[in-house]
Amino acid sequence: MLSRDEARNLVDRIFKMSKSPEMSANLWWQQECNTRFANNQITTAGFTSDLRLNISVTLGHKTGSTSTTEASDDGLSRAVQHAEELAALTPEDPEYVVPLGPQDYPEIAAFDEATAGARSVQLLPALRSSIEAAAREKLNASAFFDVNTTAAAIANKRGLFGYTQRTWADYSVTARTGDGTGSGWAESQSPRLGEVDSARVNSVAVRKALDSQKPQHLEPGKYTVILEPAALDEMLMFMAYGMDARAAEEGRSFLSKRGGGTLLGEKIFGENITLRSDPFDPVVPGWPWSGELPSERTTWVEKGVVKTMMRSRYWAEKTHTKPVPFPSNMIMEGGSPTLDELIASTPRGLLVTHFWYIRFLQPDTVQLTGLTRDGLFYIEEGKIKHPVNNFRFNQSVVEMLKQVEGMTAPMPVNNNRLPAIRVRDFNMSSLSDAI
Repeated sequence: MLSRDEARNLVDRIFKMSKSPEMSANLWWQQECNTRFANNQITTAGFTSDLRLNISVTLGHKTGSTSTTEASDDGLSRAVQHAEELAALTPEDPEYVVPLGPQDYPEIAAFDEATAGARSVQLLPALRSSIEAAAREKLNASAFFDVNTTAAAIANKRGLFGYTQRTWADYSVTARTGDGTGSGWAESQSPRLGEVDSARVNSVAVRKALDSQKPQHLEPGKYTVILEPAALDEMLMFMAYGMDARAAEEGRSFLSKRGGGTLLGEKIFGENITLRSDPFDPVVPGWPWSGELPSERTTWVEKGVVKTMMRSRYWAEKTHTKPVPFPSNMIMEGGSPTLDELIASTPRGLLVTHFWYIRFLQPDTVQLTGLTRDGLFYIEEGKIKHPVNNFRFNQSVVEMLKQVEGMTAPMPVNNNRLPAIRVRDFNMSSLSDAI
């Protein structure tokens, strides 16, 4: 583990190697332990540890950057020299902003000692259980269990310095039927290995594989759908990270107002939509900084009203406003029903496990296209009746969030906390052969 003192000593060594008054460095130490299986057999077990450094040198308004994995004096010296050479060749940056000085970065509780010490022997019981569960049902399963430990630091010659440690464990399983018509998937993630629910992951993946085999035909059309949290996450991030003030003010965003201006302060989503980010969230902790800016709690949407947009330091200076950092997590307020209760209150609709291969159709309206995958089920009179064929969807996330009828409590998914949601008039545009 790269300690705080080691990180500071390393950047001090780097900064002494150049006479340029403007230098910055980003340090990223990562340890990864992973085990994977496919075809119901362990295939790989890996353990890696490496250090990556990004070094930038600025000459006037020209910046050159280079990366290296060498921490020796010779390796660092070559990297600094390369950054200086690039800075001399690079055109001046018309959007150059003077770097920040010392910052008060928050302490984020994102590190777990037991998780950092985990090795493949701690991961094997979950994998063995998954293999055995799949074999009992004559399923073909694959899984990936990944545990990461990270130490990161940022610094510059103006006295800015930040350091953080974090851990993250991720376990996912895909199970498929022998005839290739049914597929199930589930995932669990946490900063703490002990909170990864491998039993639930194994159970859900197997059950969905069995329940989704031999799907019945259903025509494309607009349906009420229940998106499980993973499916919502896969769509929402295309919108949430596009809430940029510059794009909106330049007329390139779903937050741009026709005729000029933005939709900041206006209600464009349903009353039940509240989006916020919180770097101190204990379930999905964020990072202490974003760029050079300290992270902070931010409400982006409150009861359907756009409250905040991201704003870079350059755009903040240009528009005489306060910069707003990019969020490192996203949290959507949810409701009290469980997923089963949400299904039980649905007269007719579809339950979506998750999506894949999502792409933009129209970025300015956040209209996306993608495919359902690993279990799509028809709901009738509050009960799951049978699996159906997969679809390609064409759907605007903005329009979707105007039509949310119900939500569960949020749960962690990809360092966000999101609920399952029920949405009306979701556009399943064509059939898909995907399983």
